[in-house]
Amino acid sequence: MIHYEAGSVSAPALIAGKNYTNYKLIGPSWDLSEYPSGVAYVIDPDYGPKGAAVEVYEAFEAWDNATSADLYNDSYTVDRYANPSTRTPDFKNVVCWRLIAGYPNAIALTSIWYYDIDKSGGPSVGDEMADCDIIFNLRFKWGIDPDGEGTNYLLPKGYFDVCNIATHEAGHVTGLDDLYDKVDSEMTMYGYGAARETKKISLEIGDKNGCVVLYGGELIP
Repeated sequence: MIHYEAGSVSAPALIAGKNYTNYKLIGPSWDLSEYPSGVAYVIDPDYGPKGAAVEVYEAFEAWDNATSADLYNDSYTVDRYANPSTRTPDFKNVVCWRLIAGYPNAIALTSIWYYDIDKSGGPSVGDEMADCDIIFNLRFKWGIDPDGEGTNYLLPKGYFDVCNIATHEAGHVTGLDDLYDKVDSEMTMYGYGAARETKKISLEIGDKNGCVVLYGGELIP
């Protein structure tokens, strides 16, 4: 799953108005019976800004709070030797900062390894997540907006907010796919992002409902 910089690729035709209720599932999800304490992940904060690990944790917690299940582990591990699974899964969910070869306009990338339960040859509902890694692209400048999801742009021009992008990428780890229609541009799972943007930090109705469909809870009308 690739999160593109706004304006870096051809965007779909503009659609009037905004929608806050759409969501799209990738297919695979976590079998939480195998994770009684929630799905664990490790963070390699090297090359990220100071305090980045806490911002990543808050991003995962946003999705954990959207469902009645104990989705993610209540703590995280820092591992400066952790690497993403690029060729074979190591069954360790890693969040890190690296240069992403071949995708110069990708702000971040989430790779997903899964068990093809139904033998369909592609991701589908009922398949099980096995290993998910998030890579923040070092081609871009990273920072933490002290205003959170406030209205002021406190990051320097050209910097991307860690929690903003991490919340979107954690949505992929949760099992939600990108939305690319302009009508969905306020959603956390909208597939384009921009420097100084922070609006993805809090989930919209559709983001939350997608999580509920996968892991339980009360749907928001």
